[in-house]
Amino acid sequence: MLSWAVAGCATQGGESKSGPPGAAPNTESAQAADQQIKPYPFKKPLTATVLGTPSKLQADLPTKANFSIRTLKPLVERDTPDTLRYARPLQYLLAAQDHPAPLAFVIAGTGASALTSKCVTLSRALYQVGYSVACLPSPTSVTFMLGAANHPVPGRMPSDVRDLYRMMQAVRDDVSNGHDVTGYSLSGWSLGATEAAFVAHLDQRRQVFDFDHVLLINPAVSLWTSVKRMDDLLSENLPGGFDAVPEFLAQTLGQIEQTQDSGQPLRFDEDTLYQAYRSGAFDQKQIGAIVGLAFRLSLANMAFASDVLTHSDVIVPENVTLGPYDSLGVYLRRSFRMSFADYIDQLLLPYWNRDGRDLSRSRLTSEADLHSIAPFLRNDDRMAVFTNADDPILNDSEVDFLRNTFGDRVRIRPHGGHLGNLSYKKTIHALQDYFSQ
Repeated sequence: MLSWAVAGCATQGGESKSGPPGAAPNTESAQAADQQIKPYPFKKPLTATVLGTPSKLQADLPTKANFSIRTLKPLVERDTPDTLRYARPLQYLLAAQDHPAPLAFVIAGTGASALTSKCVTLSRALYQVGYSVACLPSPTSVTFMLGAANHPVPGRMPSDVRDLYRMMQAVRDDVSNGHDVTGYSLSGWSLGATEAAFVAHLDQRRQVFDFDHVLLINPAVSLWTSVKRMDDLLSENLPGGFDAVPEFLAQTLGQIEQTQDSGQPLRFDEDTLYQAYRSGAFDQKQIGAIVGLAFRLSLANMAFASDVLTHSDVIVPENVTLGPYDSLGVYLRRSFRMSFADYIDQLLLPYWNRDGRDLSRSRLTSEADLHSIAPFLRNDDRMAVFTNADDPILNDSEVDFLRNTFGDRVRIRPHGGHLGNLSYKKTIHALQDYFSQ
């Protein structure tokens, strides 16, 4: 095997059982081309996390990838509360080849649907090297909770993974109905990457997919430890918490607007943020608050939906039935004030311990830790990791765990924060090279 420590070279030894049609990329040529690419520009991890990759350094990917939004029948029988109808139906994003091809599943990160920009980016990258791609919503998204979750209180890894596995089989059947699928691979980012590792572990026992490749992109090692790190960013960088959010958003948007050309509509994309950052519009505390706010908003959606679906009486009183036009302000404030630790203690553990069960916090956290399946990760040479040494969801010992567990199947860049360099040319080239082996 070649070491992935070399920038731009991400290869896995051995032959794929059913790789994409056509010859694999010329690794030496790709390496030579990558040497001409400017280095990833952001050395501060939170800055990279927020700003992503400037457009000039992004990989050239096909704008047309035969995309379609596919709808599945609900995988569970559940009444949809009026206040959550916006999240119906259960959908996934498909980029389908018009010839026989392997199918790559991509699991979205925390709170994300199947239609996010990262789903589109990864789908285009894999489509370009011959894959059909199915991007799945995260189990922490309201769409998944309504249509695919047996237990609509996300966070218990074995349960979430079984639900994902069931949805993947439904997607397989749906795709196979009109396309010739020659094999299966798997990827995911952030929480979706951690879940992908456990899905692969489950598949080792059940042998439904027998994945040719499994790529974990910026995974959490200890899920709940990583989640707490992100959650702490809000309290550390935004004094006043929820009460300070309106002023913070108004100030941030005002600073961005000042960097734009007069009379042009305000755009909120990576290039806009980059220009605002270069103009000095943000300091590090503001950037940290932006990251923490994004994570907290994902939690607020998840917590509110969990409470409504299980009548937990934590956010919405049990005797209140919300209609489609009822004001949600008081309940959204309660949701946003809930930290991830609160979510575990007030919603997740009580749900699993109803009817006299006894799930401990320590078991809950250990079930979502990659250490628990380390021998599998170490010995399965189909699995690989892309991450960054400065990813804020990891500490040094967790980066070392990934390095020691995956050996030459791990690619760790020095900078990029959490997914900031996902669309960077060298990252995409390495990803495509890996999936083409």
